[in-house]
Amino acid sequence: MYRIVWTSSALKHLQDILDFVITEQNSVSYAEKILAEIRETENYISKQPTAFIEVENTSEKVHRAVVLKNYSIFYSIHEIQKQCSIVCFWDNRQNPQKLSPILS
Repeated sequence: MYRIVWTSSALKHLQDILDFVITEQNSVSYAEKILAEIRETENYISKQPTAFIEVENTSEKVHRAVVLKNYSIFYSIHEIQKQCSIVCFWDNRQNPQKLSPILS
């Protein structure tokens, strides 16, 4: 199994999204659902890191796992360390042009 490590920027993206869901959408239960799905996805990634598609046009190999249709986890695989680094948690409804600088 691979160890899952979140980068500080990915944690910031996640926190921003959760804050929005809780405050703007007034839904703690949906925020909890997002976190539960993230845990399930992390578990799957740790067992099968190459199962999700590889994103094109990135400087290093980055994979994308979709969570609840509206969100994506972008991560890189480090074979030697047996580790996956989550580089971004993304709301798929955002402008995709904002994602390119994060992944490159």
